[in-house]
Amino acid sequence: MNSTTEVIAVYFPNFHPYPLGQLYYGENWTEWELVKAARPRFDGHYQPKIPLWGYYDASKPEWAEKENECASEHGVTCWLIDWYWYSGVQMMQEQLEQGFLKSRNRRKMKFALMWANHPWMNFFPVPYDKTASESNVWLPMRHSLRDLESVADYCIEHYFKEDNYLKVDGRLYFSFFSYGILKQELGGTEEVRRGLAKFDERVRRAGLPGMHFGINIANVDVSALCWDIQLIEEVAKAGFHSVFGYNISRSKDYAKTDMGNPLVDYAEVMDSHRKLWSDCTGRSLPFCPTVTVGCDVSPRWHPDTDFPIPKLDYPYEPIVINNTPDRFGELCGDALDYLAATGVKPAMVFLNGWNEWTEGNYLCPEKRHGDAYLKALKQALDGRSEPERPLENA
Repeated sequence: MNSTTEVIAVYFPNFHPYPLGQLYYGENWTEWELVKAARPRFDGHYQPKIPLWGYYDASKPEWAEKENECASEHGVTCWLIDWYWYSGVQMMQEQLEQGFLKSRNRRKMKFALMWANHPWMNFFPVPYDKTASESNVWLPMRHSLRDLESVADYCIEHYFKEDNYLKVDGRLYFSFFSYGILKQELGGTEEVRRGLAKFDERVRRAGLPGMHFGINIANVDVSALCWDIQLIEEVAKAGFHSVFGYNISRSKDYAKTDMGNPLVDYAEVMDSHRKLWSDCTGRSLPFCPTVTVGCDVSPRWHPDTDFPIPKLDYPYEPIVINNTPDRFGELCGDALDYLAATGVKPAMVFLNGWNEWTEGNYLCPEKRHGDAYLKALKQALDGRSEPERPLENA
């Protein structure tokens, strides 16, 4: 592995108590409650997942220290932390501000933000007979040029001056989850360009080096491979500097998924990764590959939901099976080979995710596989391999 390659794990901070969570769901609620309550939906379905470290409070510095140590030992260099801001209303920042930034070993890891700029839905669990795309919004996302400046000011004060904040070519990395919402709310591509320029200007005025803006081009509302490849050309005009895909969890035949058997073998998901990496090569912005661990959003289904799933609409996603550590490690190796073969700069690999327990995406140690996914990552980074073990549902 090139020593300058960043290995970036997506971090979802919904595993500690926070004020809005208590308001919505009750005192001391965290999404661990859904992890505990998950149940098998078909023969051989591995639920509930059991974290090897227990149901810990991720806003505590001592747990951040444990995560930093474990991740860095296995080659992860940076957290990409999902960050929630709704016109100044924040959620779940306690994990970052009270946990990670106060941990004694925080400099073992870099960190960066992905503004999860989508409406906040109730899918904890999703109400019966509704989906996230229906009338289920608790916090809408409203963008404005003034709000972008407020976000810049907050980040300057709380994050951008930290010596371990991720820089790309000397500039501060900041990414967005949804281009579509940003464009719609601001009024078009040119307005997005103006907003990013104002953001960058504000940061530079604070004596900081300016911004590298990344954007996710995955969209869970689009069928097939859920990526709009042509969007790369548009976001380049809007002022972004690089693109990535937050998640790759579908097969090429997603739109034809058999509702009677909505299971997808990880081998098909691996093929989707490789195809999408290839399709994104040679575009007007550098593409940074993502490696997805798996997909099983059934902990967010309403408990009374029957299997098979009622429709292809989040969180009723097909469940990925046979996503073994060996296969994950192979795909990590492929992502590193992609970087080497294409010479893409910045050289960054995104891993989804560290702790998306209720979406079936986690590297964090778990009872069945222990730290095998992390070991597979480390082997890929070290250029080592081992014979493939028998497959099993994961």
